[in-house]
Amino acid sequence: MIAPGIYRSGFPNPRSHPFLLQLGLRSIIYVFDGDCQEYHKQFIQDNQINFKHFRVAANKEPFDEMDHEMVAQLLAEVLDTRNHPVLIHCNRGIRRVGCLVGCIRKMQGWAMTAIFDEYQRFSGTKIRIADQEFIEVFKSLVSIDDQHKPRWLADTD
Repeated sequence: MIAPGIYRSGFPNPRSHPFLLQLGLRSIIYVFDGDCQEYHKQFIQDNQINFKHFRVAANKEPFDEMDHEMVAQLLAEVLDTRNHPVLIHCNRGIRRVGCLVGCIRKMQGWAMTAIFDEYQRFSGTKIRIADQEFIEVFKSLVSIDDQHKPRWLADTD
Protein backbone atom coordinates (compact mmCIF):
# COMPACT_ATOMS: atom_id res chain seq x y z
CA MET A 1 0.00 0.00 0.00
CA ILE A 2 1.31 3.42 -0.97
CA ALA A 3 -1.37 5.31 0.94
CA PRO A 4 -4.99 4.62 1.87
CA GLY A 5 -6.79 3.56 -1.32
CA ILE A 6 -3.63 3.20 -3.45
CA TYR A 7 -1.73 -0.04 -3.99
CA ARG A 8 1.34 -0.91 -6.05
CA SER A 9 2.65 -4.12 -7.58
CA GLY A 10 4.47 -5.78 -10.39
CA PHE A 11 2.39 -7.40 -13.14
CA PRO A 12 -0.26 -9.52 -11.39
CA ASN A 13 -0.34 -13.20 -12.25
CA PRO A 14 -3.43 -15.42 -11.98
CA ARG A 15 -2.33 -16.65 -8.52
CA SER A 16 -2.59 -13.09 -7.21
CA HIS A 17 -6.10 -12.49 -8.55
CA PRO A 18 -7.91 -13.80 -5.41
CA PHE A 19 -5.88 -11.37 -3.29
CA LEU A 20 -6.66 -8.49 -5.65
CA LEU A 21 -10.36 -9.30 -5.32
CA GLN A 22 -10.03 -8.98 -1.54
CA LEU A 23 -8.82 -5.41 -2.02
CA GLY A 24 -12.13 -4.51 -3.66
CA LEU A 25 -10.37 -2.66 -6.45
CA ARG A 26 -12.37 -0.12 -8.38
CA SER A 27 -9.52 0.63 -10.80
CA ILE A 28 -6.29 -0.83 -12.15
CA ILE A 29 -3.77 1.39 -13.88
CA TYR A 30 -1.11 -0.32 -15.99
CA VAL A 31 2.02 1.72 -16.66
CA PHE A 32 4.08 0.14 -19.42
CA ASP A 33 4.85 0.84 -23.05
CA GLY A 34 3.88 -2.69 -24.13
CA ASP A 35 0.58 -4.53 -24.35
CA CYS A 36 -1.33 -5.99 -21.42
CA GLN A 37 -1.58 -9.78 -21.07
CA GLU A 38 -4.94 -11.20 -22.20
CA TYR A 39 -5.53 -13.16 -18.97
CA HIS A 40 -5.17 -9.92 -17.01
CA LYS A 41 -7.58 -8.03 -19.26
CA GLN A 42 -10.06 -10.90 -18.87
CA PHE A 43 -9.75 -10.80 -15.06
CA ILE A 44 -10.40 -7.04 -15.12
CA GLN A 45 -13.41 -7.42 -17.41
CA ASP A 46 -14.87 -10.37 -15.47
CA ASN A 47 -14.68 -8.39 -12.24
CA GLN A 48 -15.91 -5.08 -13.65
CA ILE A 49 -12.77 -3.20 -12.68
CA ASN A 50 -12.05 0.10 -14.42
CA PHE A 51 -8.83 -0.27 -16.45
CA LYS A 52 -6.49 2.40 -17.78
CA HIS A 53 -3.29 1.74 -19.68
CA PHE A 54 -0.67 4.48 -19.84
CA ARG A 55 2.07 3.67 -22.33
CA VAL A 56 4.99 5.16 -20.46
CA ALA A 57 8.57 4.46 -21.49
CA ALA A 58 11.17 3.89 -18.78
CA ASN A 59 13.90 6.38 -17.87
CA LYS A 60 17.15 5.29 -19.47
CA GLU A 61 20.49 7.01 -19.77
CA PRO A 62 21.49 9.00 -21.65
CA PHE A 63 18.38 10.54 -23.27
CA ASP A 64 15.19 8.58 -22.57
CA GLU A 65 12.90 10.02 -19.93
CA MET A 66 9.31 9.48 -18.86
CA ASP A 67 6.98 12.12 -20.30
CA HIS A 68 6.32 14.65 -17.53
CA GLU A 69 2.86 15.63 -18.77
CA MET A 70 1.77 12.00 -19.11
CA VAL A 71 3.03 11.31 -15.59
CA ALA A 72 1.02 14.32 -14.34
CA GLN A 73 -2.12 12.91 -16.03
CA LEU A 74 -1.40 9.49 -14.58
CA LEU A 75 -0.95 10.91 -11.08
CA ALA A 76 -4.24 12.80 -11.41
CA GLU A 77 -5.97 9.46 -12.13
CA VAL A 78 -4.19 7.69 -9.26
CA LEU A 79 -4.99 10.44 -6.77
CA ASP A 80 -8.65 10.87 -7.77
CA THR A 81 -10.60 9.14 -4.98
CA ARG A 82 -13.34 8.18 -7.45
CA ASN A 83 -10.84 5.59 -8.73
CA HIS A 84 -10.04 4.20 -5.27
CA PRO A 85 -9.17 1.61 -4.30
CA VAL A 86 -6.71 1.60 -7.19
CA LEU A 87 -3.78 -0.64 -8.09
CA ILE A 88 -0.94 0.83 -10.12
CA HIS A 89 1.44 -1.62 -11.67
CA CYS A 90 4.08 -1.96 -14.34
CA ASN A 91 5.81 -5.20 -15.23
CA ARG A 92 8.01 -5.51 -12.16
CA GLY A 93 6.67 -2.77 -9.89
CA ILE A 94 10.11 -1.23 -9.64
CA ARG A 95 11.01 1.56 -12.04
CA ARG A 96 7.91 3.15 -13.51
CA VAL A 97 5.79 2.57 -10.41
CA GLY A 98 8.76 3.60 -8.25
CA CYS A 99 8.91 6.93 -10.08
CA LEU A 100 5.17 7.47 -9.63
CA VAL A 101 5.38 6.69 -5.94
CA GLY A 102 8.35 9.04 -5.64
CA CYS A 103 6.31 11.82 -7.25
CA ILE A 104 3.41 11.14 -4.85
CA ARG A 105 5.82 11.28 -1.92
CA LYS A 106 7.16 14.58 -3.24
CA MET A 107 3.59 15.92 -3.36
CA GLN A 108 3.18 14.76 0.26
CA GLY A 109 6.19 16.85 1.24
CA TRP A 110 8.61 13.99 1.96
CA ALA A 111 12.33 14.76 2.05
CA MET A 112 14.21 13.62 -1.05
CA THR A 113 16.42 11.33 1.07
CA ALA A 114 13.31 9.51 2.36
CA ILE A 115 11.88 9.28 -1.17
CA PHE A 116 15.12 7.81 -2.51
CA ASP A 117 15.36 5.40 0.44
CA GLU A 118 11.88 4.04 -0.33
CA TYR A 119 12.68 3.82 -4.06
CA GLN A 120 15.87 1.89 -3.29
CA ARG A 121 14.14 -0.52 -0.89
CA PHE A 122 11.72 -1.55 -3.64
CA SER A 123 14.37 -1.52 -6.39
CA GLY A 124 16.93 -3.77 -4.74
CA THR A 125 19.80 -4.10 -7.19
CA LYS A 126 17.77 -2.58 -10.07
CA ILE A 127 18.30 1.07 -9.08
CA ARG A 128 18.46 3.57 -11.92
CA ILE A 129 19.94 6.99 -11.25
CA ALA A 130 17.80 8.28 -14.14
CA ASP A 131 14.68 7.38 -12.12
CA GLN A 132 15.89 9.29 -9.09
CA GLU A 133 16.79 12.27 -11.28
CA PHE A 134 13.28 12.16 -12.79
CA ILE A 135 11.68 12.22 -9.33
CA GLU A 136 13.91 15.08 -8.25
CA VAL A 137 13.16 17.32 -11.23
CA PHE A 138 9.47 16.43 -11.67
CA LYS A 139 7.47 19.65 -11.29
CA SER A 140 4.54 19.25 -13.66
CA LEU A 141 1.19 20.49 -12.42
CA VAL A 142 -1.03 17.62 -11.31
CA SER A 143 -4.65 18.72 -11.63
CA ILE A 144 -6.78 17.20 -8.90
CA ASP A 145 -10.35 18.25 -8.17
CA ASP A 146 -10.42 19.28 -4.49
CA GLN A 147 -13.66 17.33 -3.99
CA HIS A 148 -11.93 14.12 -5.05
CA LYS A 149 -8.48 14.64 -3.55
CA PRO A 150 -7.40 12.10 -0.91
CA ARG A 151 -7.63 13.46 2.63
CA TRP A 152 -4.02 12.53 3.29
CA LEU A 153 -2.99 14.84 0.43
CA ALA A 154 -5.40 17.68 1.25
CA ASP A 155 -3.00 19.68 3.41
CA THR A 156 0.06 19.35 1.17
CA ASP A 157 -0.66 21.98 -1.49
